[in-house]
Amino acid sequence: MNKLEIKTIKTKQEYNEIINIRKKVFIEEQKVPQVIEIDEYEKEATHFIMYLNKEPIGCARIRFNNFAKLERIAVLKKHRRNGFGKRLTEFLIDYCHKKNIFDIHLNSQLYVADFYEKIGFKKVGEVFYEAGIKHVEMVLENP
Repeated sequence: MNKLEIKTIKTKQEYNEIINIRKKVFIEEQKVPQVIEIDEYEKEATHFIMYLNKEPIGCARIRFNNFAKLERIAVLKKHRRNGFGKRLTEFLIDYCHKKNIFDIHLNSQLYVADFYEKIGFKKVGEVFYEAGIKHVEMVLENP
């Protein structure tokens, strides 16, 4: 049976594993420049890693200001369409709720906005470009 684990990163090795995932997904697949992907918010964000049978397959981060902003949500290509992205996003929402934070935002790439809508997010604002990719801001509805 497959064992899925999602946790807050605590070690340099775990951080390096999430950077490797982000490099594969965002830099190699989506051609996002590394200077944009690895940004000035790395140290202030809370980072998460997802393991399947101890293999790192996904990651995300959250930045907290007046609200929670979910960012850099990624699952390795060979593990997509298996529900792992949904599990990771729901874990992030639950993490925020446990911290008593219910105002949760994210900037979704436009082509996956429907995925986030099924989880409960609603599009707000106009489509914009980030790293040359169409995005839309989304907010969690009625948490």
